[in-house]
Amino acid sequence: MIFVPILGIQRDPEYYPNPDKFDPERFSPENKAKRHAFTWLPFGEGPRACIGLRFGLLQAKVALAVLLKNYRFTLNPRTRSPLLVDPKTLVMSPVGGVWLNAEKLTP
Repeated sequence: MIFVPILGIQRDPEYYPNPDKFDPERFSPENKAKRHAFTWLPFGEGPRACIGLRFGLLQAKVALAVLLKNYRFTLNPRTRSPLLVDPKTLVMSPVGGVWLNAEKLTP
């Protein structure tokens, strides 16, 4: 089995300046045009890319919009800061998880 080191690519400062900083603008059309297309591979790439790519992204965006419209989220003190990634897992996940508080917004 061959694994592509996605985490290594996505945290490479050559492609993503300040990779540990939250920067939504790094995915703007202008910034996307400046880097190689295969530095972000959530669904694979090329002829064997996942056929559910567009549907998966749309579902994630709709779910996020509904949650943000109806709830206010704050970080729970049980979340470790800074986040430590468990190096023994195939899927990148923080040690201890990420804990959030959700408060329903009133209409």
